[in-house]
Amino acid sequence: MSDFLKSGVHQIDADRYHADPCQAPSLSSTVAKILLAQSPLHAWTASPRLNPDWEPKDSKTFDIGRAAHRATLGAGSDFCAIPDGILASNGAASTKAAKDFIAEARDAGLTPLKSGEVVQIDAMKAKIADKLTALQIDLDPAHSEIVALAQMDSIWCRAMIDNVPADPRAPLYDFKTTTDASPDAAMRAVMNYGYDIQAAHYLDTWKAATGDDRLFRFIFQEKEAPFEVSVIEVGPDSLAMARKKIARARAMWANCLHADDWPGYPLGVHRIELPEFFHAKWLERESVDADYKRRTGRDVLDAARQWQSPETYRIAGE
Repeated sequence: MSDFLKSGVHQIDADRYHADPCQAPSLSSTVAKILLAQSPLHAWTASPRLNPDWEPKDSKTFDIGRAAHRATLGAGSDFCAIPDGILASNGAASTKAAKDFIAEARDAGLTPLKSGEVVQIDAMKAKIADKLTALQIDLDPAHSEIVALAQMDSIWCRAMIDNVPADPRAPLYDFKTTTDASPDAAMRAVMNYGYDIQAAHYLDTWKAATGDDRLFRFIFQEKEAPFEVSVIEVGPDSLAMARKKIARARAMWANCLHADDWPGYPLGVHRIELPEFFHAKWLERESVDADYKRRTGRDVLDAARQWQSPETYRIAGE
């Protein structure tokens, strides 16, 4: 019996999802962003079904995010504390005992954290619980990490959604940890990391898998005190543009799959022009330097030399 799954909604573990359980190599939001930002070759490299050398990425930098997901959503791999007594004197997990403990934890599917990081996760959990309660948002663990699989535009698409409330009128939710959860910083994160494309992909895939139209919201939480939280919804105009982007990604994926051709960057010499704001910074500096020389008769560099000279330091210290 095939291990591939049919179109619809499923609850499967993250490893199986990331290995791509669709009946043909599928497009995820991560691969779509790579396809649009870089090239089909990069997307092929990121596909577990196309690239025979593909391996899941794992990094210590992901550990806090994974543990926070587990604490907040009640789904995903659990975490455990590394005993303080096996850490090095400087607190590093560099001893043989610590390394062995970490390896055994990861083999068991656990995320190993230092005791201080466990305290951090507990504080994050308490903060977000209070915030979501005030916003009347219920992230029921039974509805966390829900997988939607569907065919659109002749290709398979997949999405693992952090939380899908049972009420079809409620939004889909994606939880992200960050250093700054202010709305302005969240807006920059959406632009920098293509989260608008993720939102459009999740909504389109969910609609194709279930027939339901939903809203989509991000929950951003800071990883440092006061562990603040913002709930962010991409506006309709930006979402409409994001849907154009993800539709283009689906068309590119279909074309490359059909042709079995995954080109990288175009050949040739690529002439670039730097943006106007980059040039404006230099022109502003030139203007300031010229104004200084006009007022003092000296070059700014001469003044800098005088300020930095040993004689100036000696006089200033007298």
